[in-house]
Amino acid sequence: MKIVYADDSKMWRAVLRDFLISKGHDVVVANDGLEAYFKIHEVLPEVVISDVVMPGLNGYQLCRLLKNDPNFSSIPILLLTASSESLDKFWSKYSGANAYIQKDSENGFNLIDSKLQEMEKNSSLKLPNSENGKRAFGDTLDKLLVETSLRGEVRRLFNHVEDMNYTIRKINDLLKEIFEIKAMALLSISVDEMNLYSSISDHEFLEKWMLSQLSRPSYPQKRNYVSIDGENEHEEFAWISKVISFDSKEQGVVAIWRDRAFSDRENNSLSIISEELGGILKIGSQLEGYRRNANFDDLTGLANYRALEEKLRVLWNDGKDFVLSIIDIDHFKKVNDTYGHAIGNEVLASIGRILENSAEKFNSFAARFGGEEFLIISERNENFFEFIDGIRQKIEKSHLSKSVPELVVTISGGIAERDDSKSFTEVVEMADQALYQAKESGRNKVIVHANE
Repeated sequence: MKIVYADDSKMWRAVLRDFLISKGHDVVVANDGLEAYFKIHEVLPEVVISDVVMPGLNGYQLCRLLKNDPNFSSIPILLLTASSESLDKFWSKYSGANAYIQKDSENGFNLIDSKLQEMEKNSSLKLPNSENGKRAFGDTLDKLLVETSLRGEVRRLFNHVEDMNYTIRKINDLLKEIFEIKAMALLSISVDEMNLYSSISDHEFLEKWMLSQLSRPSYPQKRNYVSIDGENEHEEFAWISKVISFDSKEQGVVAIWRDRAFSDRENNSLSIISEELGGILKIGSQLEGYRRNANFDDLTGLANYRALEEKLRVLWNDGKDFVLSIIDIDHFKKVNDTYGHAIGNEVLASIGRILENSAEKFNSFAARFGGEEFLIISERNENFFEFIDGIRQKIEKSHLSKSVPELVVTISGGIAERDDSKSFTEVVEMADQALYQAKESGRNKVIVHANE
């Protein structure tokens, strides 16, 4: 058999070369892994034998390069080492080597001869012809350069992963530069949230189509749609898409469109990019989870007391006028005592959704103040009373429990403005006083604090 043998030891190169020749093999020796890599492309061997520990390109690296190259992945590789550590055996197997032998093991040369006979018997080589050897080498270097460059460009985005909107826009810029695309869509999905970033106008189509790409699609209740770089139609464009995974778990889908077809090389490049995007989406999702746990109430989905206090502090320090309302569920203890805490939690969650939707429309900030109390802040004083009273009326008319549809729940509210208050705590106290008046005067009403 034609063999390329790499070893940085002059003694071992001479001894093992003579032994292999005595067994009828045609042997080309190399002083290290890099020289072996060149010679493999020149002579197209049937077997590669390599020492593990060598300067520059070591045996593991040489093995991984060959096994990842479709032109040479079928070449059997035998790794040799003087080390007896079990970890070396593990890395030998992980790198894709077909056999691993200790140099100084008893009957070491006989083991090598036996392995070579076995490799010759089971050989199924598919090698490029000699004329294409150098071209294959050039193609391999080109692929390595492209892959390294693509991974490096994407990994740079990890510096901004705490701001996913910014990161996704940078991904869009990168994809436009590489593929000259007309549109891009990226779906990021977790257990409780889905984010669809897109420059395609038909969000309903995109969501359904991209979820269908996943082997286990999920449909979280919370869904966000972010427009990127304007909105385009997609019908006339060619497209490719890739599932984004991390640690074998699907994190989302990326798709790109343009007015001409994509080549196989471009398709492979998007695969490389999507592999790196898996880590970005995973870490971004984790950071968002940490942020939500730190600033949001799990039950209602509203901002928690910590986020509320920070909001008030920022408004106060910036000298902005604001108005706020404290809302309290009437006779909530009776709901828990009568129907149980599970139903009580269902009511709290339903009210949380009503407050979140209402606050978004009024451009205000809603938070769970504690227990069955909520607080809403707005920099817009005009019509604020009507806004809060509208929430009161909506809650009274809503079915807040699917388990007990006949359950009717009301709320009371107190409103106060910043005005000449000495601190935001004082504004909260004034709203609380107004809330107390609403409860004392019959509940299910909203009262504005009267400034003296």
